Amino acid sequence: MTIEELAERLQILFEQDVINKKGYDVSTTAFEKLTDELHKQDVEQAEMLFTHLPTALLRIENNEEVESPEQTVMEEVESSRYFSLAKAHVAFIEENWGKSLPDEEREFLQMHYTNVLNVNKGGE
Repeated sequence: MTIEELAERLQILFEQDVINKKGYDVSTTAFEKLTDELHKQDVEQAEMLFTHLPTALLRIENNEEVESPEQTVMEEVESSRYFSLAKAHVAFIEENWGKSLPDEEREFLQMHYTNVLNVNKGGE
């Protein structure tokens, strides 16, 4: 996924009222940080992460709840060498959004980020 592909995806979601402007902006900034981190402009397998992120922000603003990922999944995620980096990216999102995420959404984003980092760093 490139920044252009992200912008196209976000625009479609925005026009269909699936996300709001703040989610659009936070997602774009988060993607730019990720491309800087990875030193690449085309991030593999980032579509799920950057669909979940802006929709999650709108869900939170609408006071909708989501269940956490399965505990066994989170245990695997937390054992990844990229988990601390994933946590840092999620903290960056919270900083840019100006609010804390509920634990459940934070865990989903950490899971997605860990996967994307693993895929794009070649399982280093």
